[in-house]
Amino acid sequence: MTIPSTDLEDFRELVRRGHLEDWPYRLLPLGNYSCRMPSILAKGRYSPGMDFGRPLETLTPTLDGDVLAVLARADAEMTGRQIQRLAGHGSHQGIRNAADRLTQQGIVLRRPAGNANLYKLNRDHVAAPWVEGLAGLSEQVLERLRNTIGTWAQPPVLAVLFGSVATGHATPTSDLDLLIVRPAGCDPDEPTWRAQISSLEEQATTWTGNDTRIIEYDQQTLPEKESEPLLRDVLRDGIEIHGSLRTLRRLTRAGSSQ
Repeated sequence: MTIPSTDLEDFRELVRRGHLEDWPYRLLPLGNYSCRMPSILAKGRYSPGMDFGRPLETLTPTLDGDVLAVLARADAEMTGRQIQRLAGHGSHQGIRNAADRLTQQGIVLRRPAGNANLYKLNRDHVAAPWVEGLAGLSEQVLERLRNTIGTWAQPPVLAVLFGSVATGHATPTSDLDLLIVRPAGCDPDEPTWRAQISSLEEQATTWTGNDTRIIEYDQQTLPEKESEPLLRDVLRDGIEIHGSLRTLRRLTRAGSSQ
């Protein structure tokens, strides 16, 4: 079945407002969540974006990038086996070969220690600041999200990053999942609010190449949703972007106590 593009636009609005029951096409369960999503993604895009677990793959898909990412986050020297364990990719020999190649280029320093070699990033190298920047792409995305939402004329009660990006299990095809709680009394169709939500989706997708999916809740009706698995996952794994998760706990507890 082909869904007209105009209907996909309607679906995006239903996602934002939490009225998926009004979606006229076949719906499927979304993972372990009780909410429902269509069998065709709202944005209709399957091209991969940034791999949050392997940030240097943005420039190089080889093990060299994995070695650099690990060493950029490390304060101490590391053996090849330690790098491999933290990288989570490649064989021990493959990691050693990559580290030795990077040593020849001067970006990694190597020191023998018994039968092993110890490696560390050469932070005096002219390329080191760029390596460190690429290794910290996830933190930069969080900072951009916080800065952008912090400028909103109509701020949310709460904004939380959740899902695979928040738990560290994202792949290049993962969405950037955001839960946003709309203030009580704020009309979901109010132009300023809608423009903020739409702009954030577009900006965040441009920053990473990953589709941004915003799940929007109303502050007043949130207590009625306290049993939803999605909210439990957000409370367990979510990363605060604006506001505090304590607010979400308080609102959902208010629902359970009624």
